Amino acid sequence: MNELTSIGLILLLALMAGHLVKVLRIPEVTGYIVVGVALGPSMLGWLSQENLVTLGVFSEVALGLILFSVGAVFEFSLFRRIGRQVFFVTVLESVAAAVLVTGGTLALGQSWPVALLLGAIAMATAPASTLMVIRECDSAGPLTDSLLGIIAVNNLLCMSVFGLAAATVDLTTNTAGLAMTDMLYRSAFWFIWQLVGSAALGYLIGLLLAGWSSHVTERGERLILLAGALLFCVGVSRALNLSSLVASLAVGATMVNLSDRSRHLFSALSNTDPPFYAIFFVIAGAELDVAQIPAMGALGLVYVIGRAAGKFAGARFAGWHLGLDPLVQKFLGFGLQAQAGLAVGLTLAVDSRYPQFAPVVSTVVLSSVAVFEMLGPASTRFALVRSGEAGLARTSGVDTASIAEF
Repeated sequence: MNELTSIGLILLLALMAGHLVKVLRIPEVTGYIVVGVALGPSMLGWLSQENLVTLGVFSEVALGLILFSVGAVFEFSLFRRIGRQVFFVTVLESVAAAVLVTGGTLALGQSWPVALLLGAIAMATAPASTLMVIRECDSAGPLTDSLLGIIAVNNLLCMSVFGLAAATVDLTTNTAGLAMTDMLYRSAFWFIWQLVGSAALGYLIGLLLAGWSSHVTERGERLILLAGALLFCVGVSRALNLSSLVASLAVGATMVNLSDRSRHLFSALSNTDPPFYAIFFVIAGAELDVAQIPAMGALGLVYVIGRAAGKFAGARFAGWHLGLDPLVQKFLGFGLQAQAGLAVGLTLAVDSRYPQFAPVVSTVVLSSVAVFEMLGPASTRFALVRSGEAGLARTSGVDTASIAEF
């Protein structure tokens, strides 16, 4: 199947799935993922591995759009209000998940490098599916604000901890026999380049976008400017081996704080990105290998249960300690279960850097991602509906398509 046919089929079947899941009261993103699983190599095979490689650029662009929107959470006025609690909750829920997964992995007799790497990856929460469910539910309120802040900070924290875990593994295993200075350079370079370098790139592109936006008034021109800036950001990130996730997040954070016209840009984006979102989640589903789920064994169960329990317990304790709304305390953990892109990306990093640990880490994480990506969106929707925040954005006039409005 050629790429144009694949894209057309993806969009049409995603639309059909979106209508079907509304009847079943399941999040649209879950329907998109199920369509992807059905079309992918693990089932019907209508989307081959070659198709997925070619269409990968659409996934990167869509993820850039999503992270650009999430970056708007870093608006100074909003972050002054909820920043402290966001950082505290993010650290506790992430650390709790990492500790339980690491401890459980060690209890099963795995080596400590495998346990450390799995614990670091377990911290990640998928921003894409979480944001998609928030938009679909038109939710607004303290739980929604907390979720938006946490998914923005969580991925940065996860990458930081993974960098430290990788550095520890490098310094203590050193199977290549490198000098200590070389090991320190290798360990620090990934961390600094992926985080600081990516954030600097996003900040520079955000400055360009903010300055140029003051001279753009027509809606079509805004879309051209925004699309060009985000495509440029993703493309340069790929060329320089930077994190397009962090860079896109930084573009959004810079825009929302520097440009008076940022709200117009976010609003313009919200009316054009649904096809990209549909393509992104269908491709994400197609890349899931559901056949790996039975193969994950006891270690996979420990990862799934430990991560889920850690997110629930950490969020609940942090909410109680901060005196958050009882409904936020009760349902916040449900909104943090999705896991996808970053976890897969870090697994690929393990494959390239630690081939001796890669088989175990890859099997556990990729099979667990299939579980969390199927159940996570439904869990988030459950939290938003049961907390009473679903539909509040619509009734209160808040535009959920523009995260800057929160």
